[in-house]
Amino acid sequence: MQSIAEFAVRRRWLVIVGWLILIVAAQGIAGAMGGSAYKDTFSLPKTETATVASLLKNAGLDNQNGISGTVVLKNTNNSAFTKAPSELQPALVELCTANDYVALISTPWQSIDCSKNAAVTAGNAQLLNSNRDSSTAIVSITYENNHYDPKQFTDTYDSLKKLRSTALQVEFTGNAFASIGQSSGSGASVFIGFAAALIILALVFRTFAATVLPLASAAVALVGGLGVIYILSHAISVSNITPYLAELMVIGVGVDYALFIVTRHRRNLRRGMPMSESIVTAINTSGRAVLFAGTTVCIAILGLIALGVSFFNGMAVATALAVGFTMAASLTLLPALLSLFGQKVLPRRQRAAVRAGEFIDGEPVGFWARWSQFIARRPIVVAVAAGIVMIVLAIPFFSLELGSSDQGSDPKGSTTRIGYDLISSEFGVGYNSALEAVVSGPGAADDAFLQKVSDTIAGTPGVDRTSLATVPLTKDIAFVSFKTTTSPQSEKTYQLVRHLRSNVLPPLYQGSANHIYTYGNTAINVDFAKVLGRKMPLFIAVVVGLSFILLMIAFRSLLIPLTAAVMNLLAAGGSFGLAVAIFQFGWGSDAMGAGPGGPIDAWIPVMLFAILFGLSMDYQVFLVSRMHEEWVHTKSNRRAVTVGQGETGGIITAAALIMIAVFLGFLLTPGRPIKIFGTGLATAVFLDAFILRTMLVPSLMHIFGKANWFFPRWLDRTIPHLSVEPPKAPEPAEPTPINSSLAQ
Repeated sequence: MQSIAEFAVRRRWLVIVGWLILIVAAQGIAGAMGGSAYKDTFSLPKTETATVASLLKNAGLDNQNGISGTVVLKNTNNSAFTKAPSELQPALVELCTANDYVALISTPWQSIDCSKNAAVTAGNAQLLNSNRDSSTAIVSITYENNHYDPKQFTDTYDSLKKLRSTALQVEFTGNAFASIGQSSGSGASVFIGFAAALIILALVFRTFAATVLPLASAAVALVGGLGVIYILSHAISVSNITPYLAELMVIGVGVDYALFIVTRHRRNLRRGMPMSESIVTAINTSGRAVLFAGTTVCIAILGLIALGVSFFNGMAVATALAVGFTMAASLTLLPALLSLFGQKVLPRRQRAAVRAGEFIDGEPVGFWARWSQFIARRPIVVAVAAGIVMIVLAIPFFSLELGSSDQGSDPKGSTTRIGYDLISSEFGVGYNSALEAVVSGPGAADDAFLQKVSDTIAGTPGVDRTSLATVPLTKDIAFVSFKTTTSPQSEKTYQLVRHLRSNVLPPLYQGSANHIYTYGNTAINVDFAKVLGRKMPLFIAVVVGLSFILLMIAFRSLLIPLTAAVMNLLAAGGSFGLAVAIFQFGWGSDAMGAGPGGPIDAWIPVMLFAILFGLSMDYQVFLVSRMHEEWVHTKSNRRAVTVGQGETGGIITAAALIMIAVFLGFLLTPGRPIKIFGTGLATAVFLDAFILRTMLVPSLMHIFGKANWFFPRWLDRTIPHLSVEPPKAPEPAEPTPINSSLAQ
């Protein structure tokens, strides 16, 4: 670290220009490649979903397995549709030739098979609300399975929204159109994040240079990282949600990392260190903490790969790369900029004091010094109080319902919510669901067998008896499609899928050459939750285990990494509990533009845990690294914990406020999942910084005493030495105790 810092200071213009060239090259190459190419790949190995997908692909029926969207047509005067709107037919035929990979189009009046030169066949009468006033019709659009590009769905929307008129209402819902109005960009979120960081940094540092340097470092890392992600999206499958995560992570951790380094540099200058030595020392101490903290974030995010779900792989790699860019900028670009600005990182009064030789000693002062002394005197009381708060907040987590929120949870006024509500009121809430019994085997060509399957399903509670339709596809595959009486996101719908799979359908095919699978969006979500539940223990073990090992190596302790792991789990539990209360119970979700309460999307807790664990470890590293420095010099646990907290408490909470503001900025993004992310991350950071790291962790470390630093000799000889503490970090020769009670 010292060599890197010395090079950055000595060759500052080379480093600065090098970073500028890097981001221009990354963005230029990405632009030459056509920008981003985000796409979602979704596979669930060893599930019914994967089996059906394979059956359909092998039978050449990929067009039956693609994502689908729904267009809702409504006569505004409630007059009946006696025929299709005149402008509808040419618009739908045009979709087949628009190169947007539309496979099938179904309407009440006709169906169009785009894979067969737009062949027209009879329509599906069930797509017209003939049981009411026949004023509402559904157009179902299915896309080719091997293409998933949000642009093709947007193109369809842009084409068909032209059908809107004073007489005809046209709304869009269904999975294909889920992002319409939901992902209009995160520019406002990024701006608010930077603006909040600017205000907080200005209040903390009270000088222009120190305020803008962390923002400059984060901005360079963000622009460069996004350029690399754009390029990466052409090589591997990267989800279109990835840039949100990258922006969220880079702004948050980038500002925080720079904040810790700049603060250490300012303190060094005020203690009388020469400029270059101060920068090098800051990188060699706080910079080491940044390296360890950033590595734990990357480990936590890359742990998503252990889930074995392709959807997470590209997202994890891309986000980890963005965090890596942030670390690199903090450790190379930032010291170069610090060297360039010199003593301007200090307010005028402090600059004058340094020039006059009026230096400060090494003792923390102010509120956090007094608070750390209070905890030292009352560790048990503080630990019990903080523990109770965290446990109470985590209670709703035990009511967590995993699933996939349907578009009834979309913001009011969005076309997806309006379309969903129209279908619910005109056809029944279950018509927003899509389920099929997939018959595989000779029974697919046996009308009597298919009728038996249809009758059995119709007699199952929770199935709309009037909705069943049999669709033979080949001599070996047939669909029996049906709707439910409950919404797609209802737990009753999930229970129905499980009941069909385990109790209703098996007796129909057991002992024969046939097999019947339950398929459709809700069935896919059931499988997704099952896969994640099965892999979650491995995922947690990988993330917690690797982080434990890293902290054990860094701090030469067993108890400190164990405490960190437990604290991080508490932070995750508390944030999950609040997320469940807000978004599942509905305690304020509608007011936040996230619709009424609904299940938490199955993938969100996994992503939240990965990110939260990494971010929580950041504060643990910064807090304990300063304690470790003091322990190395004094061997007094009481002093180490008190001084460490006194010096880092203010900067940790300031950093947390910046990160909270960044994450809350993402509440402006229309998508419900991003709102859950922003809320979950913001609450986790608040709990972590203001309860765990400033109350529970130091109080427990006081209670544990010197056991915090116990490390078996045989283990010390076995594992490598990669300490956060540099071998010869300059420190005051004889630190004066804060008060006599701190010395042991």
